[in-house]
Amino acid sequence: MLSPSPSPECFAPGFFSAPMPTSAIASPSWSQILEMLLEGQNLPEVEATALMEAWLAEQLTPVQTGAFLAALRAKGVTGSELSGMAQVLRGACPLPCPLPGIPMVDTCGTGGDGADTFNISTAVAFTAAACGANVAKHGNRSASGKVGSADVLEGLGLQLKAPLVSVVEALAEVRVTFLFAPAWHPALVNLAPLRRSLGVRTVFNLLGPLVNPLQPNAQVLGVAKAELLNPMAEALQRLGLQRAVVVHGAGGLDEASLEGVNAMRLLEDGHVRQASIDSAELGLTRAPLQALQGGDLATNQAILSAVLQGGGTAPQRDVVALNTALVLWAAGLQDDLRAGVSAAKTCLQEGLPWQRLEGLRMALDHQIGE
Repeated sequence: MLSPSPSPECFAPGFFSAPMPTSAIASPSWSQILEMLLEGQNLPEVEATALMEAWLAEQLTPVQTGAFLAALRAKGVTGSELSGMAQVLRGACPLPCPLPGIPMVDTCGTGGDGADTFNISTAVAFTAAACGANVAKHGNRSASGKVGSADVLEGLGLQLKAPLVSVVEALAEVRVTFLFAPAWHPALVNLAPLRRSLGVRTVFNLLGPLVNPLQPNAQVLGVAKAELLNPMAEALQRLGLQRAVVVHGAGGLDEASLEGVNAMRLLEDGHVRQASIDSAELGLTRAPLQALQGGDLATNQAILSAVLQGGGTAPQRDVVALNTALVLWAAGLQDDLRAGVSAAKTCLQEGLPWQRLEGLRMALDHQIGE
């Protein structure tokens, strides 16, 4: 029940991965690459890759780095730029053991919608796991006033400093795990002060959802701006995901919302297509964004705890069920979204998502205690 947009646009496999026009400069200097960006030119993937490699190797001065980040933000980033940079960051992750080799899905989005909702994608991760998906949730602390996934989970007793191998092993044990981004991307630590000093969102905020160290084959990725739908879908396609949903929620939410029609890009079998979804068509009652409001850390902990145990308000449970249905579609477990919503609501009603969170907490506590 994924409604096509009025003018559906399909992209064949390889459409986004077709060779980009090469730069007129054989080996451009950093100043020449910066000039390209300032003139609104898109970087070929190879140059985007080189730029990220230079950042990680600390080959650029803080002034150069700030200029590149500002220029990319002003120009608008492309899918090939994102995928090139993401591949470098993925390669820099210190994997403690082989990848699990099982189908898995991530629910990490870009954030930045300013809506200050409760931690919807975090609730969705545990609900999808309770419905049978293997969920590798990638997340971080809040970069703004909003409570991040790491903040709220740590507040509920989840160990963020568990050995990385234990984090991976927990996925097989309880079907869900949480990858605390700073622990897996130490190469980015040196850039953190500069990013904070800029005080604006940069390409790194978009890269977060693309660099899950376990490289899931499926994802539901929320974006706060409609213009990010195509670039993020293109990046996921280039990175080789089998199924994915990139969603921009009604009302500007970086999740599917209950307020109206949600715009989406669906990646399946190498093709990207436009689609939309209205919660009302799935038997859910429409609700304004205010009904999903979060608050400080204590408030968000209380909401997440209540919802995962079958409590909370109807809109809180419904928005989790709606987004869980998208995850089940991406994971290949449920092609009928109405059935996916029903499965999620049943799991919530029975408190099964809370059992997954408790299981993960105990699995990581056990490893810390050894």
